[in-house]
Amino acid sequence: MKAPVMSQPPQPRTPLETALDALVDGVIVLDAGSRISFANRDAGVIAGLDPAQMTGMTLAEFNAASALNWTLIAEMIEAGRSGSILLRGDTVGAVFVTLRRIAAPDSAGGHVLTLRDLAVLDHARRQATGQRDAVAFTGTVERRLRPDFARQRAISPWLDRMMSRGERALLQGARVIITGESGVGKTEIARHLHSFVSNASDPFISVNCAAIPESLFESELFGYEKGAFTGALTEGKKGLIEAAEGGTLFLDEIGEIPLPLQAKLLSFLEDGTILRIGGTRPRRVNVRVISATNRDLLEMAEERRFRADLYYRLAVVNMPMKALREVPELLDHLIGRFLTAINQRRSVPLELSDDLMARLRAYHYPGNIRELWNLMQQISVLGDTAEDLPRRLMALDLNARPAPAPKPTEDMTGETPALREALADYELRIIEDAIRKHGSKRKAAAALGVDIGTISRKTRKEP
Repeated sequence: MKAPVMSQPPQPRTPLETALDALVDGVIVLDAGSRISFANRDAGVIAGLDPAQMTGMTLAEFNAASALNWTLIAEMIEAGRSGSILLRGDTVGAVFVTLRRIAAPDSAGGHVLTLRDLAVLDHARRQATGQRDAVAFTGTVERRLRPDFARQRAISPWLDRMMSRGERALLQGARVIITGESGVGKTEIARHLHSFVSNASDPFISVNCAAIPESLFESELFGYEKGAFTGALTEGKKGLIEAAEGGTLFLDEIGEIPLPLQAKLLSFLEDGTILRIGGTRPRRVNVRVISATNRDLLEMAEERRFRADLYYRLAVVNMPMKALREVPELLDHLIGRFLTAINQRRSVPLELSDDLMARLRAYHYPGNIRELWNLMQQISVLGDTAEDLPRRLMALDLNARPAPAPKPTEDMTGETPALREALADYELRIIEDAIRKHGSKRKAAAALGVDIGTISRKTRKEP
């Protein structure tokens, strides 16, 4: 994939087009053949494309490239209907789209689409009425930074398998734990899984277990009754678990939860009830639970720093996410996506040279996707000249030849890579079943007739 650059300098806008760019709504004009003849700036922001790129696209081409699915609009045009519909996307949110026919006597015909980001509209309404937003407002550009999992899954079959595993688990009411290095996008994956099984109004409560002081953890998670302790609110306080009622509770960095409180969390996971601090009446809470960690919880359980029974309650289905360096097929997609988001904030579009693209592709990203976004922001602010680029990029030797990839042939055992992967997956399931049955890696190793080192090594592998 070539570096994403502007192929042609943007053409000067007419006074009318400049005026349309000032609107807070997106405007797209289709000619009689359903080809885009004009798109204003906000239409490009909502669609995730440069308006200059959109001009000349057919509606089918636009549908394939945009962040939203425009199939219903195409069907309305084909049926000769006008009207309004609500479109949703993982990275865009809710967009209210109105389709109208152009029927002026001196016109060849066509249609005009108006696009209204409902989050932007609601924020403006609150500001106009003097209300404060209940949560921090994020517009379309900010949401564009969220992963486009539909395209990523098309690029990476491995990611598609992992996401399908999590989706099936939640549909069947099973709990999911997402594991992987810091920065691989565990929160965004949890957010996607929540939206996959939830209504738009269902809450998604994200709890960073590493960010809550141990002394406050119980009151934050479980809440408290009035007068429970000195300094407590007079009316009491609902905990984060209760706040997730009817939706999803995401427990990030679950390995950091204080050991004394793990038993209380385990009790909630077992019977679905909580007891506020100072309370005497259990409260039933209906939530789905997703957790995430970058630590080896089974190893922590062996060291008695994490309860094994809590792990098995949380990890009904495991989603081990690979580091960015292990899925290089996603790198160009992410670079292009971040570049689009950055250029929507710039007056002069950022262009990436061939040398810079080569360095971005060659880098190993110990900070994963989060580090890639950080690098793209640095390049946008500081420039892409040698003296301005981060040292870790400039230190790369682009002439070093990578080791050749192994060919998918049979090895000395007669096994293909696909067969070895299937056998490893089956072996891992046997080991995890033994650990679940016997309660520890050491006891599982004894039952299976292998040493504890073998069990620890094989359970660290991804299926």
